[in-house]
Amino acid sequence: MHTELPWEFELPTKPGIYFVAIKLGPAAGVYDFLLWSGNQWETDQKGRVIAHVEANRLKEALDIAWPEKSSVEYQKKPNTETDDDLWTEA
Repeated sequence: MHTELPWEFELPTKPGIYFVAIKLGPAAGVYDFLLWSGNQWETDQKGRVIAHVEANRLKEALDIAWPEKSSVEYQKKPNTETDDDLWTEA
């Protein structure tokens, strides 16, 4: 399986967990999950983050199934509000 990710190359705009590509040298690099604090990457890696993608986008790109089967059936909560409350005319 081969998947292209929507890599971002500028620094992230919001804090969160990201899947990153870290360049360690001219011919070496690793992938990792890092926390972006809003100002810097939280890591002890000795390398440079060259690209990133939000962790949730990675999950969506791979369409990963949960590893266990569940017999729990979830019921949708009934919506007791009417659509009249959603719109008002000025």
